[in-house]
Amino acid sequence: MRTLYLPQKHPHHLNLADMQRMIDSNAPFARKFPQEDPVLDKIDSELLSRGPGMFTPGGWCIGSSENGTDPCSAIGNTTVLRPGPGAKRLETLISFLRSNENFQPRQCK
Repeated sequence: MRTLYLPQKHPHHLNLADMQRMIDSNAPFARKFPQEDPVLDKIDSELLSRGPGMFTPGGWCIGSSENGTDPCSAIGNTTVLRPGPGAKRLETLISFLRSNENFQPRQCK
């Protein structure tokens, strides 16, 4: 007798227990999170270097982050883009996905 596995109706809600697997996956995005879950604060602080009530720092932020101050409190040239660690992780993922050993076998025939 075969067991039929039906797809789940709702995606798994990611939480703090999933944090390391999210990071290790190198996936550029993750979902679904419960509202106000502590994992969102951890993603903000550890991956996005963003403090509570602050913007995610970008190349235009020229202020200091010493003592927990907002580096985006001082704005520089808004046309400057300096990739951070997240951009490097995304570059690594895309390079991996586009490599001959990964891309060619997955193309439609």
